[in-house]
Amino acid sequence: MRHWVSISLVFGIMLSLFSPVLAAGSPSEDIPLDSWVYDAVFELSSRGEFSALLLHTRPYTRGEVADGLSSILADEPQLTGGRRFLVERLKREFAEELCAGETTSGGDHEYVRLGAGPTARVDQFRQGYARNRAGLDAVGTFGVGKSFCSRVRVRFDTDARHDTQFHGVYWPRDSLAGMRFTAWVEQAITSFRYKHFRAAFGREYWRWGRSPVDVLLLSDHSPPFDGLRVGFRASKWSYTFHATALDRMTTAQGVSNRYLAAHRLDWRPRRNLELAFSEVMVYGGVNRPWEWNYLNPILPYYWEQLNNGINDNPLWNLECSWRPRRGLELYGELMIDDFQIDFHSEPQQIGFSAGLAWSELGFNRLFINMEYERINTFVYGQDYPHNRYMHFADWLRGEAIGIGSDLGTDADRISFRPRWHQSAFLDFTGLLEIARNGEGRIDHLQDTPVPKGIKFPSGVVQTRLTAGLGTHLQTGGNLVLDLSAGYQRVTNVRNQQGVDQAGAYFRVRLAALIWKTYAI
Repeated sequence: MRHWVSISLVFGIMLSLFSPVLAAGSPSEDIPLDSWVYDAVFELSSRGEFSALLLHTRPYTRGEVADGLSSILADEPQLTGGRRFLVERLKREFAEELCAGETTSGGDHEYVRLGAGPTARVDQFRQGYARNRAGLDAVGTFGVGKSFCSRVRVRFDTDARHDTQFHGVYWPRDSLAGMRFTAWVEQAITSFRYKHFRAAFGREYWRWGRSPVDVLLLSDHSPPFDGLRVGFRASKWSYTFHATALDRMTTAQGVSNRYLAAHRLDWRPRRNLELAFSEVMVYGGVNRPWEWNYLNPILPYYWEQLNNGINDNPLWNLECSWRPRRGLELYGELMIDDFQIDFHSEPQQIGFSAGLAWSELGFNRLFINMEYERINTFVYGQDYPHNRYMHFADWLRGEAIGIGSDLGTDADRISFRPRWHQSAFLDFTGLLEIARNGEGRIDHLQDTPVPKGIKFPSGVVQTRLTAGLGTHLQTGGNLVLDLSAGYQRVTNVRNQQGVDQAGAYFRVRLAALIWKTYAI
């Protein structure tokens, strides 16, 4: 208890020092994937804004978003309702870029940016568990104009092991006056751009897909990747290649090296239509090195492993988002795990999602997002353990952490998420969600071929119903506070027949960041 008192005192001191500071940065600097900016861009783009930004491939850069924001501000007298409030928040976040004209065409200069701020998470459930956490984020950035940027983010937390993105250990208790802490370098990325060419190397998250809730192929659900990202970005299309080493795996044959290679084409043929096609290959083995054919950015991976007679794990993904009218967007994904060219040896393993974003409602203040997602029973798995679509394991549950959807495999989910924009500082939010999880897991043993006729979801099904209301408080990009409360019922908890939990819940999420930029 005394530890939480100490943390509260530190919180109070830091928040008392909080003052609005301009959020600066290089136009080539990536925006972290957990930033509130992505939700704001998602809603505004469903209204027809950010039409020059390829929205399916994240992370975005500060320059890209500042460019789109500049176009919106050219029509600022026409902004109304929620659209005006979101733009006000983005203006505060990108004030320095807008003031200096440092969008993607900005001039060269050198700078250092240093920032830090407290974080807090409170999860109180009537049944199940109660979990409270506090922490501190520290960020350092060095940039040279629009061409070069290095960024490091260090995170301290009383118990980050509850997050799937964390991979590490507790610090020794005697290192912090008996307190138990986790700390890790979450991001350490150097990016470079020259005209249409872009490259980045280091530790970061990748996310491919339009959905603000979840994506199927590459997501930020697992720990970040230590890898390479290169690409070519034109006005209406981009081509990107990614490569990374995954966690090593101990098997009966020895310690297996594991790798991921991926490439992606994103194309906007019309202002209101965006398409993307991606292919990912997970491969590995005892003492297996990098495969040069998989490091070829334009070589089709599926045919390579098929023609070479190697049983690696390729996945294909097709994405589409279409805006038939201003304020209404339809989007979706279709993923095929290890396509069967003969169409009969085993069933195609498919995942898909479909969503709707509707924003021209309630005097332009109401925004609605609805989505359905399904991942069939054997998606992400494979008969070779080192080829399974996973990156490390969950510390608490001991289960594999998937690289794709946070649902894992053998699961589906339908969600309804309304948001009412009351002011530039306050939103009211809602959540109604039903999720089902069968007994399948990514790291379960899998026979080849996959058996047909398996019921979905399989075995004893866990069903989770969540209904809640909340508020979102925000001052620019410096302080974000989310509070929510509601009711949750889980039947067959962790697929145990007859084990149920139900009751009220209360959640708090706080993120504050104070930063300053220095020219050098």
